[in-house]
Amino acid sequence: MPDKLPLSMPIPQEPKGKRVSAAEVEKMLLEKLAYYERQLEKTIFDLACLNSRMGHPEIGMQYINRLMANKDDLEKKASYLLAMGSLMEQIKNYEAAIVFYSQALSLEPTNSMTWYFINNNLGYCLNYFNKYIEAEPYCRAAIKIDPRKQNAYKNLGISMEGQGKYTEAAMFYIKAVEANARDPRAFMLLQELVAKHEAIQFDIPDIQVQIKKCHEAVKLAQRVLLRNQYKQDKNADA
Repeated sequence: MPDKLPLSMPIPQEPKGKRVSAAEVEKMLLEKLAYYERQLEKTIFDLACLNSRMGHPEIGMQYINRLMANKDDLEKKASYLLAMGSLMEQIKNYEAAIVFYSQALSLEPTNSMTWYFINNNLGYCLNYFNKYIEAEPYCRAAIKIDPRKQNAYKNLGISMEGQGKYTEAAMFYIKAVEANARDPRAFMLLQELVAKHEAIQFDIPDIQVQIKKCHEAVKLAQRVLLRNQYKQDKNADA
């Protein structure tokens, strides 16, 4: 009989010092395993982002697929794909973003925020390619999930404008400003739209009043933002 077991990995030795129960040891080992699994997950995701930024989204997708293969949580899988789609938007690769968002959509995540941004961002990307009709249902789905956010109202306005439905577009731009005046993009789109299509004033007689209200709301939001930034900078220097 050999003196040693023919193993390539040594058997862990019992640690010296205060004795602990097997359950306590197991708990510590599981915590250690969870830590290293989180580190591995982050490293793989960072590699996916790095390759995508370098113009290799197909390699990035391989890393994402590796992460997803080890996850049963559909919500987590959808969040990976949403993050990759957002990254593709940042580097202006909207075609790849649509692929990531579409795959995330097929998972049907239940978390409202994940579901909201998948629909909203997909609508945004489809608008980018002038696919206004295709974008519309995704924007409406996002609004149904969370009518308090401005993004989907703005993107639905762009979809309506692209379809030649200028009055509806104006109304959704107004709703976007009402939802969050800190984002001035919808107000700028509203101004441009009304300037190009005077007929909107016949459908919305008080449109100029609405534009003025939007303008005041945006200016107020900007003043509040600047004041808060000033306070933060002042506290940082203290």
